Amino acid sequence: MGAISLDKSFYPILNSDKCQGCELCAKVCPGDGVNFEDLTEITFGYRNDSISSIGYVSSNYIGYARDRKIREGGASGGAITALLTGMLEKGLVEGCIVARMNKEKPWIGEYFIAHTVEDLLDSQDSLYTSIPVNVSFKRICNLPGKYAYVALPCQVQGYRMAAEKIPILKEKIHFVIGLFCGGSLEPYAVNEMLQAKGLNSSDICNFQFRSGKWPGKIRAILKSGEIVNMHYFDYKDGAYNYLIRLYMPKRCQTCIDSSNEFADISFGDVWLRDKDGRYQFSDHSTIVVQTSRGSQVLKEVCESGNLIAREFKNDSIYKVQLKRKGIIAPLRIARLLGKGKQVPVYDRPAPKAGTKERLTERMESFMLWVGQYKFFRYPIMKFVTSIYSYPLIKLSLYIKRKKY
Repeated sequence: MGAISLDKSFYPILNSDKCQGCELCAKVCPGDGVNFEDLTEITFGYRNDSISSIGYVSSNYIGYARDRKIREGGASGGAITALLTGMLEKGLVEGCIVARMNKEKPWIGEYFIAHTVEDLLDSQDSLYTSIPVNVSFKRICNLPGKYAYVALPCQVQGYRMAAEKIPILKEKIHFVIGLFCGGSLEPYAVNEMLQAKGLNSSDICNFQFRSGKWPGKIRAILKSGEIVNMHYFDYKDGAYNYLIRLYMPKRCQTCIDSSNEFADISFGDVWLRDKDGRYQFSDHSTIVVQTSRGSQVLKEVCESGNLIAREFKNDSIYKVQLKRKGIIAPLRIARLLGKGKQVPVYDRPAPKAGTKERLTERMESFMLWVGQYKFFRYPIMKFVTSIYSYPLIKLSLYIKRKKY
């Protein structure tokens, strides 16, 4: 009905003059809560939601794009781009709903529909800023053909519920690719990082969250062609782990789906380390197949040569993804609920947790509270992305490696 618009941070604004009172937006929005049993039935055809802590898994793989250009251009081996390329080439879909940084305003993200391999190359790189991908739904319902859809767990939950209410949406989206997610960043995070480096948004022609050698660095590309690193370490150890504690949206703080349980197939980084603390699989993706459709499409694309994947049965592949949303978020929800705060309603009980996990939750929650106020968060962000944080982060990395 065109009754919902978005503010500058992509939060919804309801126009009561256009609203027809059907309440469809509220019924399908996962923001207020998620019924995992209902979504399990919608996606897999049964109501038992006690398969595992990451939902139903048909099979696990690790893989990467065969094409060297695609592999080097991707955040984790280009596996998603390779899968989408194979689907387009085989005619399985007409286009792919993906995301990129806006070409005119490269400090904000946007969705777009990729119809060619060249389009897909535009969508490579992980984008950690909030992007309202689901605004694509109205558009694709008026386009011919079927589409692949790449989205975060919350967006996939919204899609699954909406598709039950809007049959044409289920017909149009033929395949759902999920992204593992530890939390997004508020859109203003990019501008504040630029500001910390003495840059204006008007100075840049592109912003990359994971540029260069895996796992990548956060970089701004100036209109002059100069590349400016936003921090002194890689994305994983020197930036994201700190930024996410300052710029995570409130709803992300209470999300418990890290592995995108209701996609046909999900992708994430392989953060497994060896006994010396080194990552074992750089430029590879974790590939989790959930549905029979996901299994069939993966098989076809691998047979066509676009994607190289091998089965991988080590469950520790999920440990990194599960900690924040599988343990810390439920603890936060229970604590906030006990204080009478508004939190999402889930049909899953909180897992057992010890003193260490409870202390971690309180410390992270304090930083998230600090992050609500620029007066506090900006100096912290400026410090952790500066040369002055170098000794502290090196010490943190040393301690982490000793653990292994």
